[in-house]
Amino acid sequence: MKFKLLVLDVDGTLLNNAKEISRRTLASLLKVQQMGVRIVLASGRPTYGLMPLAKALEFGNYGGFILSYNGCQVINAQNGEVLFERRINPEMLPYLEKKARKNNFALFTYHEDTIFTNNQEDEHIQSEARLNNLKVIKEEEFSTAIDFAPANVCW
Repeated sequence: MKFKLLVLDVDGTLLNNAKEISRRTLASLLKVQQMGVRIVLASGRPTYGLMPLAKALEFGNYGGFILSYNGCQVINAQNGEVLFERRINPEMLPYLEKKARKNNFALFTYHEDTIFTNNQEDEHIQSEARLNNLKVIKEEEFSTAIDFAPANVCW
């Protein structure tokens, strides 16, 4: 049987404990792509945070796909074309914000190279920002500040 597609979970499979691709894994995956197998990077991370991995895997040369935001977006990494996208209706944001405040949760979403949040001191949000090389912007009135349809909203 000849395989044509290899789907890798980024943080659970591809990366080691230091959140890096080992040299041996990288060499193996480059060889697999030379043999004609396409790779899909699957993650809950934002697309921006996965782009350095796609570059390291040379998706620009071999093709490959990014399945980001837990499946809310599929990108052709060779040309950046969005193949599939599911966004949250911005009208849902006040409801989500109310629930987060009621339960004392930090609320955040991604947009390009930025995390928007109602609590920039939250350790999980800071960790997410470092992991994906994102800027953090605090928005006191989260639901009114978000003027785009987010791919996901987390708490």
